[in-house]
Amino acid sequence: MQPYRRDTLHCSAATVHRRLKEWGARTSYNHNGRFYTLPSIPQFDKKGLWRHEGVLFSKHGTLKDTVIHLVRISMQGLSNLELEGIVGTDPTSYLAQRKQLKGLKAEKHKGRVVYFTEDEEVHQRQRRNRFPPQPTVRKLPPDALGIIILVEVVRNPRSTTQQLSAMLRSQGYRIDDALIENLLEHHGLSKKKLNTRSSKH
Repeated sequence: MQPYRRDTLHCSAATVHRRLKEWGARTSYNHNGRFYTLPSIPQFDKKGLWRHEGVLFSKHGTLKDTVIHLVRISMQGLSNLELEGIVGTDPTSYLAQRKQLKGLKAEKHKGRVVYFTEDEEVHQRQRRNRFPPQPTVRKLPPDALGIIILVEVVRNPRSTTQQLSAMLRSQGYRIDDALIENLLEHHGLSKKKLNTRSSKH
């Protein structure tokens, strides 16, 4: 493989390009597309890329087409840096012109641009994989108030959560039903279990 040189081939540029097209030659996506290879030569990897002595080829065509394909098949979209690591060259010139990246959408997160497919179903899956939802943490009362609540639960095992919270509020404590439920869940208790136990006595 060598870059095309008209003076070496002793024919016109139009003739060279016509012959290359007839042979189904592939053009490198770096070095400004100056290198060509015949279809039978490249040994593409799983992503459809092949490197030979610093020259890069893609079975998907141009660098732009390759970026679009890689983002579409990615599990969680791809950032500029991730794309550069995969394709082996800086794709910034294409990424800066986002309107040319047909079928992709760019989203900024913590100062970094991440590219996702525009296909809504796949896009949502990619976003969930990249930004998994944070587990919700149940709000618990301070330790001192937690002890008071548990004491009331033991004293009034048949009372509902609403009744317990009403009793505690009448005593001047700032509390709501959810806080009591969270505390009982945290300790592996529930009003149903407590009521079952009390009915046996």
